[in-house]
Amino acid sequence: MLHSFNSSRREFLKFGAAGAFVLAIPKPVRSANSSPLILTAAPTEANLVLEPGISTHVWAYSQQVPGPLLRYKQGDTLKVELVNQLDEPTTIHWHGLRVPIGMDGAPVLSQIAVPPGERFLYEFELLDSGTFWYHPHFNSSKQVGKGLRGVLIVDETDPPDVDRDIVWVLDDWRLNQEAQIALPFQNGRDASHNGRLGNVVTVNGNIEEEFSVTAGERIRLRLVNVANARTFSLVFEELQPWIIALDGHPIVPQQLNNEPVALGAGQRADLIVDIPAQQDKVISVLDVAYRERFTYELMRLIADDSRAASRRSYPPRKLIPNPVAKPNLQNAVRQRIVFEGGAMGGMPSATLDGESMGIRELVAHQKFWAVNGIVFRDTESTPPLLNLKLGESYILELENKTVFEHPMHLHGHTFEVIKINDEFLDHPPTRDTTLIAPNETQEIAFVADNPGKWMFHCHVLEHQNSGMMAVFDVS
Repeated sequence: MLHSFNSSRREFLKFGAAGAFVLAIPKPVRSANSSPLILTAAPTEANLVLEPGISTHVWAYSQQVPGPLLRYKQGDTLKVELVNQLDEPTTIHWHGLRVPIGMDGAPVLSQIAVPPGERFLYEFELLDSGTFWYHPHFNSSKQVGKGLRGVLIVDETDPPDVDRDIVWVLDDWRLNQEAQIALPFQNGRDASHNGRLGNVVTVNGNIEEEFSVTAGERIRLRLVNVANARTFSLVFEELQPWIIALDGHPIVPQQLNNEPVALGAGQRADLIVDIPAQQDKVISVLDVAYRERFTYELMRLIADDSRAASRRSYPPRKLIPNPVAKPNLQNAVRQRIVFEGGAMGGMPSATLDGESMGIRELVAHQKFWAVNGIVFRDTESTPPLLNLKLGESYILELENKTVFEHPMHLHGHTFEVIKINDEFLDHPPTRDTTLIAPNETQEIAFVADNPGKWMFHCHVLEHQNSGMMAVFDVS
C-alpha cells in the first residue's frame, strides 16, 4: 500500500520498502562534437518507491528518471537530437541557458512542437557555466509531471577545490495506492491553489533517504528542483554549508548559519558542504518548506572513513562570473508587472482573448490567473506583454497580489534581483527564476540582449497553463 506524503520518508520506507538501497546518482554523458547525443522521449517503467515488484509507468528521456545527466565545458557546443516516441508532440526547453530563440523549445515562439515519431536537433554554444536542467514546454504540466526532466552541467574552466561533485535532483510525484501516477493533470483545484503537489518526494529518482559521505570530505552539492510546483527549503542540521551559486551563476559565498536554502520550482543552488571529521556521524537534512503543516527528513548523511578525504577548513572562493551583460540601472526603462488571481485572490475580472470576463467566466475556461490584467491562453493568440528594445536595460517591478508564492522564470535571459519589498540587496544575485512570496514585490534588472519572443511565466506549471504567463518581444 502506498502511504501518504504526510508520513515521513523514513516511515514510508518502513512500510513500503524492503532491504537496503544505494541512492542512484546520474552518470554524466557527453557526445563527441561531431555527432549529436540522442535523447528519446518515451514511456517506460521506473522503480520510484523502491518496493520489489512495483514499478511506476512514467515518461522519460532515454529510459531514465531523471534523464541522462548531460555534462559539458563552458564554450562547448551542445548537440542533442530529440526523438519523440510519445503519443503527443513535445519539445526540450533548456532551462536557464541563454540560447538562440530557435533552440528554446517554446512551441510556436521558437519551434513547432516535434510530432510523434519525428526528430529535432538542438545545437548551440554553451555561454555560461553552472547547473541547469531540461524539460518539455508542450503540455508541460503533464509531460514534466510524468517524468520528463533531466540535469545539464556546464563545468567552469576553474572549478572549486572539492573532493566530490554531487547532484541531487529534487522532485515529487502524485501517486495512487498502486504507485501509479494519479490523474487527472491540470485540475481546477491544483491550478487555482498551490499547483500539483505530490505525495512522494524523490531524490535522483527514488525515495532512498540515506546518502554515504566520507568523514572530513568537502562536497560540491548541486540542488535542482524539477518538481511541477513544490518548493523545497532544506536545513542541514549541524552543518554550515556555503552557497556559491544560484541558478547556475556565482554569488559571493554565503554561509547558511542554520538558515534554510529555499528552492522554488525550477530553481537551483550550488553548495559547498564540509562533512565533520567524525566516523559514523549521522546528519539529517530536513525540508521545512511547509513547516506549518509538516517537516520531514529528506535525507540522512552517514559518514564513514572508507576513503581518505582531505579536510578543508577555509571558506570557498567566489567562482568566476559568467559573461552576462550588466544592466545600467541609472538609465534603465522601468516596467510594472502585477500578478493577480487564484483562490482567495479577489480578482473580479481580467481580459482573455481580447474580451473582458468576470471571474466566473474565466473559471469556466479553467483560467485563474492574470498578468497585468491579461490571462494568457497560448502563444498564438496572446500578444506580447512587453516590447523591449534590443540592447536596452530594464527594471521590472514584479508585484505578487496573490496569496500564493510564484517562481517566475524568464527565458533567453538572466536578471539581477536588486530589491525585495523596500530592501535593496547588497549583492544582487544573477538568476533566471525568482521566487516571489505572497503579497511581495521584487525588482529585477537585465539587459534585453537576446532577440526573439521569450516566455516569462510562473514555473508552478499549473499556474502557467491557467493564465500566469506572458511574452516579451525583444527586437
